[in-house]
Amino acid sequence: MLIDEQQLWRQFQRGDENAFRELYQAHVRHLLNYGLRLNGSLSVVEDCIQDLFAELWQYRKTLMQPASIRFYLLKGLRNRLNARYRKDIPYASGWDTDPELPFPVEPSTEQRLIELDMDNELRERVRRAMASLSPRQREILYLRYFNDLTYEQICEVTGVNYQTARSQIYQALKTLRGEMKTSWLAVISALYWQFI
Repeated sequence: MLIDEQQLWRQFQRGDENAFRELYQAHVRHLLNYGLRLNGSLSVVEDCIQDLFAELWQYRKTLMQPASIRFYLLKGLRNRLNARYRKDIPYASGWDTDPELPFPVEPSTEQRLIELDMDNELRERVRRAMASLSPRQREILYLRYFNDLTYEQICEVTGVNYQTARSQIYQALKTLRGEMKTSWLAVISALYWQFI
């Protein structure tokens, strides 16, 4: 976490609305992107983000300062989306326990514009390779390479143990490398473009 963010968090805890607004603006895009990959409904994701920030404001004086604000917010959003899923579908244990629910590979509008400049063949190879991964592997790769979360943070967000997170990333990268028939660097680069 940046020193500026630490200061913003302290100001937010003291009731500074401008600091709160800056924290929101700094993280909302990442939260929307992650939430849409988990849920797919813009209105549900926006509602959960609003609930998250409303609760942060309400309990700001009693909150601890997180080591990573982005990690803290991603975990909070994931928990709210899971709670919303259980509420909307009675008797469900939660969407994150169903291995068949997709973590989509579909690109955002922003990415589609970038993709216009990408080589069509490489783009298709990346899509095919990503589609060969499990939803859990795609989610963990997204958290690791797009949100720069540590393995420990990935474990907390997804509920998997440390070894599983490392193993899932290793297996996913190995699969991607095999599918794309290219170097590790090209695989990591392709992941970056896939999740933008």
